Amino acid sequence: MATLNNITGALVIDGTAAFLNGAGLGAGEDRNKVVPKVFEEMVNGRREKVPYVSAQAWRRWLRNTSNEENNWTPSELQAIGVSKKGTTNKISTQLDPIAFPEDDLFGYMRSGGNDKSGAGDEEDEDEAPAKTKAESVQRTSPFKCSVLKGIRGKRTLNVDEGFVHLKENTPLPYSTQFYAAHLEGFFNLEYYRLGQFDNLGSKQELASETVKQYADQLTYKPLGAKGTFKRFTLQNAEHSRKERAAGLLRGLAFLRGGAKQAAFGADVSPKVLILAGLECANPVFNNLFEGSGEMPSLKINALKQIIDDYQNKLATPVYIGIREGYLQNEAEVKALSNNSTIVVGSPVSVAQDFIKAHLTTTSNE
Repeated sequence: MATLNNITGALVIDGTAAFLNGAGLGAGEDRNKVVPKVFEEMVNGRREKVPYVSAQAWRRWLRNTSNEENNWTPSELQAIGVSKKGTTNKISTQLDPIAFPEDDLFGYMRSGGNDKSGAGDEEDEDEAPAKTKAESVQRTSPFKCSVLKGIRGKRTLNVDEGFVHLKENTPLPYSTQFYAAHLEGFFNLEYYRLGQFDNLGSKQELASETVKQYADQLTYKPLGAKGTFKRFTLQNAEHSRKERAAGLLRGLAFLRGGAKQAAFGADVSPKVLILAGLECANPVFNNLFEGSGEMPSLKINALKQIIDDYQNKLATPVYIGIREGYLQNEAEVKALSNNSTIVVGSPVSVAQDFIKAHLTTTSNE
């Protein structure tokens, strides 16, 4: 069996009559129209607008939901740079992956500067006078993801026309562009990196003050030919790694968030959720859905090919969670279940099954 180094997967959310991620106001004569994020792709020789939710937006949903579902203390954003005018020009989280699981899972960055502000070595003309220099600290996110994009054949854009009625004078018109779409995305969690932090010269994942603060909770070993670099690891890393990865999957299963929920309420919890443990970091479960029928369909032959190609890299069965009645080819998907290679259930149940089978902690970890 391959080693569980990564947890990769895909999800589909139902964005029917939704506005989940805004792009501001329209251009030109449409300055009274609020528009969602879209990009264009070629479909049958013509340009088609594709609604999407940015990776930044749904990562924020996932961060918030994971904190709430697991009762984790949020790593709140804070101002770390102030200009001479007194305005905030740089921000960061708490930069503490030991105390805050979301910093471990989603990473952070602080560039070296004055008064731990994130400014560069050269003082900016608009920067407050330097006090003390801070280390540059950067942890690239172990959780990586795509945008959530509208599935081809299952995406249309519409406009909601509205008016603000005044006591006097004529009503003020406004409009909101929204979409009816099923949005798919994929992700990969570098599971092996959780609870592990490399300080590699100019690339420091743990600040000196953090190493000092948690010295009794960390072990380290030298890295590099001369041993000048260090790898810090939580003493209970295996336990912490499982706990935090499990917490992320709980957040994913119960995902919630999105813009304009009062006007265009939408349930963004996954209607389809695919999960698998891999030895390699390839986010293989991508572009697996199509929209030729009334509802989205899973490309079963493509899924089978992926499983065959990565059989030696799979560290777990492939878990497929679907909401009852959501997929066009639901019966064919359910027929794939054999408990050894493919497990089929609901989105919530497969997340729970994955956690129970592969992320359950034991007392000696």
